[in-house]
Amino acid sequence: MTYEEFQLLNEFISELIGVSFPAERGRLLESRLRPRVQALRLPRFMDYYFVLQYDIDSEAEHLMHAVTNNETYFFRETRQFEALFDEVIGDLKAEAVTPGTIRLLCAGCSSGEEPYTIRMFGEENPNPDGESMLQIDAIDIDLERLEAARTAEYGPNSLRSTSESQIQSYFSRSGSNRFKLLPHLQVGVRFSYGNILDLDTYPSRVSYDAIFCRNVLIYFSETALHRALDCFVSALRPGGLLFLGHSESIIGVTPRFEPVRLRKCIAYRKTSE
Repeated sequence: MTYEEFQLLNEFISELIGVSFPAERGRLLESRLRPRVQALRLPRFMDYYFVLQYDIDSEAEHLMHAVTNNETYFFRETRQFEALFDEVIGDLKAEAVTPGTIRLLCAGCSSGEEPYTIRMFGEENPNPDGESMLQIDAIDIDLERLEAARTAEYGPNSLRSTSESQIQSYFSRSGSNRFKLLPHLQVGVRFSYGNILDLDTYPSRVSYDAIFCRNVLIYFSETALHRALDCFVSALRPGGLLFLGHSESIIGVTPRFEPVRLRKCIAYRKTSE
């Protein structure tokens, strides 16, 4: 891949889905795109750029699968989930758009481990009537990962931070080293295609009480980051919370969110501006 090809492809991908590869990671982008270039029998990466320019509808699914990270597993970095249920669940419920139900969006959900983990936390923190108080929408741009999420069957890698007691409580064995999430834990979790940068692809016009977008924005360009935050502002109700990964921060990036210091993490509250 030449430097010109890298620049053009990186700019195209960043504009489309936000993901940006710094110059020092040009070889990574090349390695991710090469199998597709070879599958299409294209002589140059520039030819693949032309394919994306003129036939993105038929190529988008392959591109999304190639360039997204998809690193996820159950009970990964649980501090934000613990903060949700230990510290802010009462306030969110009191001000919820839908009385008695907290509406969450998981943006960049990959194969579903994150929203299902939140659902498990909700199982342990039900409404007084015993029903779950959560309604979770989960979006991703990778259709293959979304299908895996709907199937809800996982291997050992997805369960590497899951205790044996949690496996016994939340999964049934579905074959050699395969584990199927119990059906009742799939209730209230809806998966659909959604581009973080395109509000029109979000699954609901009813505002969310909280959004989880963890370990995604670190791969975005600065321009794409601001576009994503604008979408989150529109999707959240006034006072709604945004939860990011532990290595991500938007302090000072936008006046539309103010940091909220919780015991185990920092969240960001949508301001009234």
